[in-house]
Amino acid sequence: MSNIIIKQATETEIPVIEGILLDTVNWLNEMDQPLWSVNEVKWDTLSKNYEISNFYIAYMDGNPTGCMALVDYDPFFWPDVKRGESLFIHKLAVTKSARKSGVADALMDFFKKQGTERGVKTLRLDTHALRPKLRAFYERHGFVFVKVKVFKGDRHTAFYIYILPDSVLVQNKSSWNTIADDFFGVTALPTYGCLCPTEDELHLFPELNGKKVIDIGCGSGHSLRWCGDHGADELWGLDMSDKQLENAARYLGENGYNPKLFCSPMENDSGLPRDYFDVAYSIYAIGWTVDLLGTFKLIASYLKSGGIFIFSWDHPFLHCVDVDGERLVFSGSYYEAEPFTFRTGIPDGGVPLTLMNRRLSDYINALATAGFAVERVVEETDKETLERDTEFSSAYYAPCKAKRFPMSIVVKARKL
Repeated sequence: MSNIIIKQATETEIPVIEGILLDTVNWLNEMDQPLWSVNEVKWDTLSKNYEISNFYIAYMDGNPTGCMALVDYDPFFWPDVKRGESLFIHKLAVTKSARKSGVADALMDFFKKQGTERGVKTLRLDTHALRPKLRAFYERHGFVFVKVKVFKGDRHTAFYIYILPDSVLVQNKSSWNTIADDFFGVTALPTYGCLCPTEDELHLFPELNGKKVIDIGCGSGHSLRWCGDHGADELWGLDMSDKQLENAARYLGENGYNPKLFCSPMENDSGLPRDYFDVAYSIYAIGWTVDLLGTFKLIASYLKSGGIFIFSWDHPFLHCVDVDGERLVFSGSYYEAEPFTFRTGIPDGGVPLTLMNRRLSDYINALATAGFAVERVVEETDKETLERDTEFSSAYYAPCKAKRFPMSIVVKARKL
């Protein structure tokens, strides 16, 4: 296996950077897919936008084979992102002789490592929107498509973002430990979410007698008790918050149950048994994941073949609607994939929690990739809310909104 070393460039390596980039220019021109001009990859031009310290060079077995520039500010492509909030990659290039050698993957992994070391929550990049193979490469590395914007009349540019899990998970775990008591028993089976039909009406769960169930993001354990009360043979729970699990263990113990509880982010392999569970579910917790596909793949691995996975979460359309006076207005973008941080809880102005907006297609496509077949998607407001009179309210989960569009989604899938 080749030895790949990536190091920060020095001024003596300017000709090396120019050589790698020129190799890429020539190779793309050969394929009739021009990207940069020869002049654009000369240092006289590059130095107008970059310092030499921005560049990193990949050496494979001692030979320079790739490079990239990393910057913490990109006012042209990302004008709304403040300096130091994110890390951006530019001028990613691999020599023709090193294609498919792992150099590009190594550079992307190094990019992520740099972001973690610098303490940013997100990585960002822009790329040619009409190059599906290049876009597939970035998506394989976990980057999520944000939007396409056209520059100079015909330059279609695709924007991507990647959430660095460590910084977000550390923050969210600390915050959930602080507010766990405030959410004791909130949103638990048979309730799926806000102003939507319950399990008593939907009947999505199979018969639970003798079944093994795992609750992803089990919180205070109230949904696990519901499963136990409906005959489940084994109750397992996973949550990133020590305090939530402490509450769950106490609550379930007081009600005669002895669950197996694991403290771990849902994105991580926590040692749960594989091909073991009949049912996995997540009640208003799955949206907290910073790695949707990775989480779904793990959940699939826990389930037996034919096992059921059910989850609920905010409807993706919800964040697009705002209040203007006494009107509901469409103010957001359904395609918005930016992570956002809000504060909740009373003491000292609340604690920070970070989430990422996702589209319904993001959930469905990730389920399919992870080996699930979707059996049902529920986008409904409960009958009582639809039939009763409601006053206008600016609340996020206001009934006046629910009469016009669903607050929550519920998805049932089966492992193939």
